[in-house]
Amino acid sequence: MEYFLNTVLLTTAVFAAFITSLANVVISLINNHKLKKLEDKKQMNEIDKYRYSMLYELVINWHKYDSKIEGTTVSEIAFYKLINLFMDDSGRYEIAKPLLDECYIRELENKKVYCEKLLEKLVENELLDGTHTSDFSFIKEQYIANGQEFSKMLKNAINSQLGALLRKNGT
Repeated sequence: MEYFLNTVLLTTAVFAAFITSLANVVISLINNHKLKKLEDKKQMNEIDKYRYSMLYELVINWHKYDSKIEGTTVSEIAFYKLINLFMDDSGRYEIAKPLLDECYIRELENKKVYCEKLLEKLVENELLDGTHTSDFSFIKEQYIANGQEFSKMLKNAINSQLGALLRKNGT
């Protein structure tokens, strides 16, 4: 009888140890999964902070990407600023592009391609002797208008992205 009781007690202890070890394995797997999720979230948070800081730095240094001032009169300076606006903002866009969400990139990319085509047409309609074709003025107006629109779109996209990153991180 004593042998039987010892056997039952030992068997029960072994089963209890086995069940406890299984429970520990399951708990360890669950905790490991939660830790991985937490680490992924932390890593994404770091990426978002980087994106925010780089976009914010671009906004702070916006003027550094402007072309040098050309012209002698106010109207000449304004004209050259308008002509160079798209090219200046194209440089800013190339910096901002990897930091923006895809929804902003699609619209900006379409407008950029259109402005580049207008710029090509503008150059094609300026003759070697410095004169212009009859279409030059119309193309110039379209180029300037679309360049301004691209500029507004870029500013809005960057500001929206900054706001989205702030909301995403709860700050």
